[in-house]
Amino acid sequence: MRPLRATIAVVALSLLAAAVEAGYSIESAGVKIIMPPDQKKVVKMAMADFGKPKYGGSMIGSLVYPTSATGYPSANNNLGFKCYPEDCQYGCELFNTSIPPFRIPREAGKFNIMLLDRGPRNQLGHTACYFLDKIYHAQLAGADAVLVANDETGDLSTAVAPEDDDTAKTLAAIDISAAMISLEDALLLRELLRNGPVQLQLNWTAVVPKQAVVEWEFWTNSNDECGAGCRSQMDFVRDMRDKAQAMEARGQARFTPHYLLWNCPAAFLNTTECKTECVMNGTYCVPDPDDDTSKGYSGKDVLLMNMRQLCFHRLAKAAGNGSLWWDYAVQFASNCTMASQNYTLDCAVKVFNALGGPSLGGGRAAWDACASFNETDALARAATDPKALQIPVLEEELASQRGNDSAGIAAVSILPTVRINGKQYRGSLDVGSVMRGICAGFPDGGEPPICNQAWISDDECLPGGVGYLACMSGDLAATGKTRCVNTFKGYSCECKDGMFKYTNPQTGEERCEDINECLATNVPITNPACACPRCACVNKVGSYNCTGPLENKCKAENKWGGCWTSTVNGESFSACVDTVWEFQRMAARGLVNESDPWFKCECPKCFKATAAGTCEPVCDLALCDRGTGNCVPKGSSTGGGGGGGGGGGSSKGGISGVALVFTVLASALLAGVAVLAAQRFLLRQRMGDEIRDIMAQYMPLQERERQQLMAARGAAGRGPPRSGALRPDEDSDDDAMGQAGSYGWGGPTAQPPGPSPLGPLGPGAAAAPALAAASTRAVWGPPPVNAFASSTSAPKPKPAPAAATTAAPLVDVFTLGDETPGSGAGGAGAGAGGAGGPLGLGSAMSGDADPLLGRDMAGGSSAGAGAAPPKADNPFM
Repeated sequence: MRPLRATIAVVALSLLAAAVEAGYSIESAGVKIIMPPDQKKVVKMAMADFGKPKYGGSMIGSLVYPTSATGYPSANNNLGFKCYPEDCQYGCELFNTSIPPFRIPREAGKFNIMLLDRGPRNQLGHTACYFLDKIYHAQLAGADAVLVANDETGDLSTAVAPEDDDTAKTLAAIDISAAMISLEDALLLRELLRNGPVQLQLNWTAVVPKQAVVEWEFWTNSNDECGAGCRSQMDFVRDMRDKAQAMEARGQARFTPHYLLWNCPAAFLNTTECKTECVMNGTYCVPDPDDDTSKGYSGKDVLLMNMRQLCFHRLAKAAGNGSLWWDYAVQFASNCTMASQNYTLDCAVKVFNALGGPSLGGGRAAWDACASFNETDALARAATDPKALQIPVLEEELASQRGNDSAGIAAVSILPTVRINGKQYRGSLDVGSVMRGICAGFPDGGEPPICNQAWISDDECLPGGVGYLACMSGDLAATGKTRCVNTFKGYSCECKDGMFKYTNPQTGEERCEDINECLATNVPITNPACACPRCACVNKVGSYNCTGPLENKCKAENKWGGCWTSTVNGESFSACVDTVWEFQRMAARGLVNESDPWFKCECPKCFKATAAGTCEPVCDLALCDRGTGNCVPKGSSTGGGGGGGGGGGSSKGGISGVALVFTVLASALLAGVAVLAAQRFLLRQRMGDEIRDIMAQYMPLQERERQQLMAARGAAGRGPPRSGALRPDEDSDDDAMGQAGSYGWGGPTAQPPGPSPLGPLGPGAAAAPALAAASTRAVWGPPPVNAFASSTSAPKPKPAPAAATTAAPLVDVFTLGDETPGSGAGGAGAGAGGAGGPLGLGSAMSGDADPLLGRDMAGGSSAGAGAAPPKADNPFM
């Protein structure tokens, strides 16, 4: 179990934040709501201190909220996932153990962003879980990124992961990004999810400031007894060495190592901790490596070895070879270990000599002068000169550690920390992730070639990748006309030969689109083979073709197109119907090929299809209305009957000649008006369609319309539907009821007509494939403040019931190197057993918050203080 003293060191530092802004610097990135499109709010996310954010890039994904709560149909398909003992929305349990099992389906070119809730904290009978566990469970369920919603209003905080032997494997397995959002923003996203699908764009493009030569720093230590935290730092130094040296040799980056410092408040200068872990009367301290001051190496030993490494870098840099520090750090970590009892100055000197230290500038003498000090003399002079206790090289370290608020450089308070161009890196301490952060510090397009390698930036042009689909790299019809180029930020499309590059103004995404020459150019007018009345312009991906005159197949010399024909009662009938006008419209939109028929076989009015593939009258043709195909029953005729004497005909059964003429004229007039109205309606509809076709070349159409045409295009033999939306020059010819105009295909859920029941009457219509949805792109670490709080393995603690109390433990005396000795918060009025504890820290530490459990540790108030102690935000859960 992690030693209590080390745990309380974290608490002490977090509550003594007046000296240095203790806790974590908040590094934020942007979250843009893409769908619904009317939402303009930009959500801020505080990047977690683990995981792999997509520095310099972005990710577009669908929001998923796994909860048992009702009212989220787009988030959980109303399945009501149940997790035990905590609800699925907290992510504390493996999602495959939910009822029913929860899993996000994977689709090529699409990303999913999971929304989870923090906690559950401060709830009787409930147990909060680590941020680390939430992210890991979400990753296993198929999430590409996770947003954890804060459970209280106020400022965001940085989520961290306990870095110990118990969590090391889980921490190393995380390969997605994680961040925290505010409660207010989470409420907005949940409300949007109740009303339909939500898409977000996570953006890391502006997290790191840009400059031609990247300046980056790394806070580490020479200690090798802090468990998984020390091992991860040494692994990083070893793996990063050649990359860092190469970039510095090319003048692309400048690197500076640092070592974190603490100090001891004046009230505790006589304690064993301060005497064994500090120099210069508590001015500079490093915690004990094994948290046991009675044995092994002390914090003072670590401080002295840190100074040796720091001074070696300064000496090598002055000699023009600062990157030699990487070799020193690697060799010292391999040869001068605490376990082998070689963590000594003699071993450090051997490494110094092996690397040519004596020939660097002033050699050994300069190295000793930088790393040495006369503490006895300094203490004697300190009574009259407080600055006598200052060690120049460590004062410069403290200045870097404190940062510069006016310059936007935040203070460093944790180990390890990477700072790039003044901004603290957030993410896993692995070479690929840190290199991505460094590459994000270069101007756009000015990244070194190494930044485009797949181990740093994802290759989105690989088959199934976002760029591969958007640039139509897999479309055989576009072979040689489009190209996906992998870039550090993502990808770029190259489109030529009848293709153009479309950039989404909302997200910045690129895709290749076909130029429809049949609708957006003057080809149908200037090319005679496209311009004649029976000619068609057939659009293709990246090109077009003119058919020339299309012969009328519905003629006797063409055998009526192979359709049924017969003579009934001396009258000739045929099932052939010329559809060249419909063919022209569909060809211009790329929905048919030249080989497709421009006629169809359909029984004429007053006929029906037979099982033999022929047509037969539905009734006596003399009784059938040829216009409507309806049969008139026998005996229902209104014609005049035979008249009686005088030949006038019956007054009941006949009509006069004048009435007959009037009826015929009235019918002709009504028919003429109807024809004129229909002609004007069809003309306006056709003109509107053509205008829409041309304007659509420059305006993206509604997604529903584009999806319908995409399905139709696939049915016409033009290859499988592309993952992206349809070309911006296409339309759907939808009528007001959502049906597909003259093409006869319904909306997104309608099915195309099946094969003709006429059999040999003619070719059946091709079935339209299922419509593919448009693709989308679609990117927490060591314990805070005390670098050595996790030096040994410890199981994940569970909070006790809220009513339980614990006696206030001893408090670590160190703060982050900004408090002047003698100004400690201690002592007076806090005797042994008092609220301040035996070390007499005083009221500032009463009721400290346990950083692992997220609850207050009860303790009495210090003398004269009756107010409740402040709560510290738990960075782990």
